[in-house]
Amino acid sequence: MRVTLIGHATLYVEAGEASFLVDPVLRDPFEGGAVSSWPERSVDLDALPAPDFVVISHRHPDHFDIRSLAILARDAAVLLPRDPLIAYALERLGFRKLQPLDPGRPLSFYETQVLPTRSEEPVREVGLVFADSEGAIFDQVDTAVSRETAQDVRTRFALAAHFARYASQNFDYFERRAAEFPWQEHARNLETAAMLGAGLVVPGSAGFRFCGEHAWLNRFLFPVSRRAFLADLGRVSPGQRAEAMDPGDVLDMSHGEARIVRGASPFVRCLGGSDDELRFDPTSPVPALHDPNPDGRSEAELREGVVRIAHALAEWARAAQQPLSVPWRFRRAGAVYGLTALLPDGALQFSLDFRAAEVPLREGAGGPEPTVTHHIAASALLDWAERRRDFFSVRAWSRRFSTERRVVGDASSVEVLGLELPDLLMHWVLRESEGADEAARRRVDLDIARCGSA
Repeated sequence: MRVTLIGHATLYVEAGEASFLVDPVLRDPFEGGAVSSWPERSVDLDALPAPDFVVISHRHPDHFDIRSLAILARDAAVLLPRDPLIAYALERLGFRKLQPLDPGRPLSFYETQVLPTRSEEPVREVGLVFADSEGAIFDQVDTAVSRETAQDVRTRFALAAHFARYASQNFDYFERRAAEFPWQEHARNLETAAMLGAGLVVPGSAGFRFCGEHAWLNRFLFPVSRRAFLADLGRVSPGQRAEAMDPGDVLDMSHGEARIVRGASPFVRCLGGSDDELRFDPTSPVPALHDPNPDGRSEAELREGVVRIAHALAEWARAAQQPLSVPWRFRRAGAVYGLTALLPDGALQFSLDFRAAEVPLREGAGGPEPTVTHHIAASALLDWAERRRDFFSVRAWSRRFSTERRVVGDASSVEVLGLELPDLLMHWVLRESEGADEAARRRVDLDIARCGSA
């Protein structure tokens, strides 16, 4: 078996007589232009061998990339989780041989076995064990692995190598600007690697960085480096070999043992990158939010679009009366929701006061102090609401926070409890606005159309 790291989570696996291209992301930047592979790489698409199978682990855009899928030959069979959006996109692209992956149910191809594994994350995703006559590897991808799953994999296979989840990316930063070290998740990742007991552990599936105007986020979102993960794993499981791989490196497995051959790939070349680019430092400066307006929308178009969205949001918030709905929860908390849309020159401010029976929408400053706040670039808001972009690609132009709280007690004792409320705008765009039920498919259609015009 040979496994080539193409970059980030993209692997080319040659097992027995079968070849598998896993989570193909073949061009930089990706995820709407927000991120790029790290370390940097060069992929020779003409030299990339056509795979027998394409494998998609889950729908997140750093694993499920329409631009990359569009350049692959359509005669490859595709292995995918039972996710209707992924299936829809593949069928629209012209892939006809789709094979669902069910965790715990192995598939056999020639002398090669593929075992999808369960994830404890609330995402339709799978990990992947590849096994042939030379041995087995486990690609954990982004999955959270339970003790039961780890024990099952270890019982079935003597793993030669494990591409481990390691980075504990701090994506909660987009929710509440928290930048604490992820103590519990880091412990779980280390425990998984130790429990599986693979002969070689490779930090996997986190080979990217934010780029361009978003590069400042790299100081906040990557608290665990490859070097730190390897050092901590050495303390937990000192008998295991553990090494990092760069794009273009090849893991060569023979007789159940794996070794890394540096720079051996004929179709991927590592262009380098300093560890300092991803150094975690939450004391770093945070630039002011602004609107780059990349498509050059007019001031009038931006203003009209934002006002239209704010009024539609307010209309829904007033109408949604059912218990446990998001507006019901805001009413019960007596929250004030604040929305600020940043324009290239200026800003539009709105507030929704859920303390009042009619939930008035106020435009401009000077109203009640918001307790739940969302600031977002106007052009990003319009692209998101119009389904031109998903939230993954606009989230760096969005900043949210909450001071919503419940105060209880008296002179003898006071307690202040934080109240968790979903973001009103995000819930409305994703779940309640016109066309929300078809938004993901519409965005897939738009991405495919862009590929055809490129």
